[in-house]
Amino acid sequence: MMEGLSANDLISLEVDGEARQMTINDLAETISESSLFVTNFSSVWAIFCTTQVFLVHIGLLMLEVGSINNKNMGSAIIKSVGITSISVICYFLIGFSFSFGPNGDNFIGWGDFALTSGATATSEAKFFYNAGLVSLVPIIAAGAMGERTEPQSYFILSCITSLFVTPTNMYWVWSAKGWASHSSQGLLGTGALDLSGASVIHITSGILAAVGAFFVGPRTGRFEGSRRDQRMPKQNVSFSALGALFFWVGFSCLNMGGVLHGVGVRSESLGRIAVNTTLTAASSVLSVLAVILYKERSLEPYSVVNGMCTGLVASSAGSGTIAPWGALLTGGLCGPVYYGLSSILCAMKIDDVVDAMPVHFGGGVIGMVTAGLFTVSDYYKATIEDRGDVTPCGALFVCNGLGWRLFVANICFSLVSAAWSLLAGFAIFAPLQVMGLLRVDKLTEDAGFDFIVANNAEMPSKKLKD
Repeated sequence: MMEGLSANDLISLEVDGEARQMTINDLAETISESSLFVTNFSSVWAIFCTTQVFLVHIGLLMLEVGSINNKNMGSAIIKSVGITSISVICYFLIGFSFSFGPNGDNFIGWGDFALTSGATATSEAKFFYNAGLVSLVPIIAAGAMGERTEPQSYFILSCITSLFVTPTNMYWVWSAKGWASHSSQGLLGTGALDLSGASVIHITSGILAAVGAFFVGPRTGRFEGSRRDQRMPKQNVSFSALGALFFWVGFSCLNMGGVLHGVGVRSESLGRIAVNTTLTAASSVLSVLAVILYKERSLEPYSVVNGMCTGLVASSAGSGTIAPWGALLTGGLCGPVYYGLSSILCAMKIDDVVDAMPVHFGGGVIGMVTAGLFTVSDYYKATIEDRGDVTPCGALFVCNGLGWRLFVANICFSLVSAAWSLLAGFAIFAPLQVMGLLRVDKLTEDAGFDFIVANNAEMPSKKLKD
């Protein structure tokens, strides 16, 4: 209370250009109600964005269904739904605590397991949004290993990534105490900038996809014959195209939900994120078209679709902090990076069914790099945090010498995230391969998983033995 004033004293205020009078007590109640409204609206926004994030799940499923043989279509649907279900439950029980637990240190969170420490609307909405993100990681990685992997391997992957691997990554950059968080400012005084998961989700899933595809080996016939890259039978490019459009719509809301990791919901940030997400995807399409026409002298629709998805992934790091010209440049880098990584996988004879590694790892790296280059200080204030004269900016700008720090912080966090994911991938897939639990036998692969599901049959190899 101000000295000399009582709760019933009148004060004069100017609201929207109009002079108004109210008591000190009424002003305090108004401020309290406004704070409550902001908190409640943030929860509503998180819930709305998460419902749209599941369009990304649908998009990933349709991208995979369009890229595989129709004899495995039904099993791909079951796999996607099963992975999502297991991931959400594991994240609820333990993973959410590791990613945002209140009693953690710089490395990992602790406490509030299974939302038992007095769950609030805010914490439940936060769980819902981040559960939608966590479940993307095993779905993306599993898509790369399609048509020849034992089903239990997918579910083991889902458990480990949702319990520990992805939650710790989240904690490092999105919690208040994480070593790379903008809140703690522990990494070079700025922390890393990853608005909605370019590194946390996409670099992680891209690395896991490549490691998984390496250990499980290529599909039969993929690299056989005179051609280095033998195209495999696919279901229908229309499914992949429709999946990419779902991916685009869902990704816009995924990025706009990322403001919850910063200052909260602000209309100016949401508009900028929507524009930059769209521009990055659009310029990525043109970029990949140019690269394919130059290198192949023909158009390949699956590559165009995946190139667009690469642009969307790249937008997830700095869509709220870069200018539209930065979004166009970000998308422009996606075409050559996607094509180059896809070609490298083929040269190494790593069979990535949906090009998950080029799309998600490549797009994630581009996003983290360009966010560190193109971030505008005023946009950072509006989206992430207002630090006054010491607010970070991209390396291309001058802001009290902090530009290079944000860029280097993003590079450092991306390298650590990639190394963490690589270690996790070897720890998951190497033992499964040694124990014979990773790849199905050739007869099962040739018959297709849908034969087993539809006919409630044993593996073909077992039937022959009988």
